[in-house]
Amino acid sequence: MDKATLESIGILIGDALAGIHASESRRELTTAIYETLKSKTAIRSAVAREFGGPIKCRYAGCEEIMKEGLKHRKVLGYLWDFSFSRFTIPQAIEQEGTIPEPKKYEILLLVESELGTSDEICRDLLKLLEARTAIRCLVYRQPSAAHMEQLHSRFIRVLHNHAHFRPRVDHWLFVGLSWAHGVVHTDVYTLGGKGSRLIHVHGV
Repeated sequence: MDKATLESIGILIGDALAGIHASESRRELTTAIYETLKSKTAIRSAVAREFGGPIKCRYAGCEEIMKEGLKHRKVLGYLWDFSFSRFTIPQAIEQEGTIPEPKKYEILLLVESELGTSDEICRDLLKLLEARTAIRCLVYRQPSAAHMEQLHSRFIRVLHNHAHFRPRVDHWLFVGLSWAHGVVHTDVYTLGGKGSRLIHVHGV
């Protein structure tokens, strides 16, 4: 995947999350983030164009309708907060059908969302480093301008603290959220300088 494609997917995510209602409840806002990512077909379509499909969405509590029997079910938690994958976990474990050969199950876009403290945000960043996925995306509460550089510098140090960080190979998106008067604003960043800094690519 080239830089332009990665940035375009990041911009789609940033645009989708900009303008959602900023609830006083972190849990409600987090749910709104996941529902928005799920419902914006442009993001799913962009992932499908780059990696192939079928693209399936997953996050804890997400309600889906099964093709067989049209039964509603709530998706259980699974390691990370939100993902787009090729095929589903029930297919991959042969609980509900199988995956047609020669295709394979794969996580394509993985999102961790943390709206708490810098320690909590960096824990989720470290968690993303454990993932095997095409694109890693951290959605986080952006601090004030006076503390922005401090947090972003810490992100870089956390990335380099992990033995399997591969700045020349891995694809990273960082989506900072800030809000005022109940409206969310977003800034999208990618990695630059061989993993030495965050580069701002979009803001709404």
